[in-house]
Amino acid sequence: MAFIEFDTRNHFPHERADAARETCAAMANMAPDIVDDGNLSLSMRIRLLPGVAVAAVECSPLSVSRSDRQLGDGNDDMLLFLNPGSPLEQRAGADWMVRQRGLGHRGEIVCTPNSGCFALNERAGRSEFYSPLSKCLLIAFPRQRLLPDVADVDRALRQPLSDTLPLRLLIQQALELTRSASPGDASDAERLRLSDQLLDLGALALGATPRARARASARGLRQARLKAIQADLRVHAWRGDLSLEWVATRHGISARYVRALFEQEGTAFSDYLLELRLQRAFDHLTNPRHARSTVSAIAYDAGFNNLSWFYRAFKQRFAAAPGDVRQQHTETAQA
Repeated sequence: MAFIEFDTRNHFPHERADAARETCAAMANMAPDIVDDGNLSLSMRIRLLPGVAVAAVECSPLSVSRSDRQLGDGNDDMLLFLNPGSPLEQRAGADWMVRQRGLGHRGEIVCTPNSGCFALNERAGRSEFYSPLSKCLLIAFPRQRLLPDVADVDRALRQPLSDTLPLRLLIQQALELTRSASPGDASDAERLRLSDQLLDLGALALGATPRARARASARGLRQARLKAIQADLRVHAWRGDLSLEWVATRHGISARYVRALFEQEGTAFSDYLLELRLQRAFDHLTNPRHARSTVSAIAYDAGFNNLSWFYRAFKQRFAAAPGDVRQQHTETAQA
């Protein structure tokens, strides 16, 4: 998966404005109008998938326009502008505006945190970022792929995207894809799966046709929910009271559905959770920073409540007892 980064901090101060203009023109055929050249801050992280481009932008006050002259490139992508900010940031003025014919009621939509809007690349328009540090996610879909899945394009253009589950999952997935350059060893099938997942979530966020809604519920939405649960487990797996029911309640779905999500991936919820905990225990046992911690303390820290079960599971997973693994790595480090 191609990954492109740009950051004005990698340029000398007197070069930043020109570098930003050149990059915006090359990547999206858009022209930035920079409020303060001397204090310009702009970073972009762009993930390219088959037929879909995802960009995460952080910037100081500026506006970016696509004029009638630039429309000659023939790019007719359908665009989703998403504001990934938190409600707390909203009070600090983290919203921004998109202007384009047909948007909202006056040709403009203010994107507050956890919302967004829909725009068309075939129309001239302008995005205005006026807070000290604005955050924006931009997802570009090919017109021929997304258009048939949207029930009412004009309606989608007229109003901001509401804070729905598909929108939250779409924001989360876009942030994950643009957070850093992951290894470029993803298979073609995986890249296509991610592209389809973004397409499904985008259609649901905009108001999908019945056919697209049914397909997305069985494909993109399901995969996004599973990824959200897995990400949640990577953060909270060490809680001793974590359970299938706790996860289900947290994500607003049934425990049976959570179990089914993992089973459709050829695994089980309990196996996934166990692997996270065992790997954490292994990492701590082989890390010199935890040399003073007892094996039992490490087991409890990893979320195990039963030491006998921990010892059995650890030995089965790593073909060695916890104490033996620690001793082996200590001897290797000292050799």
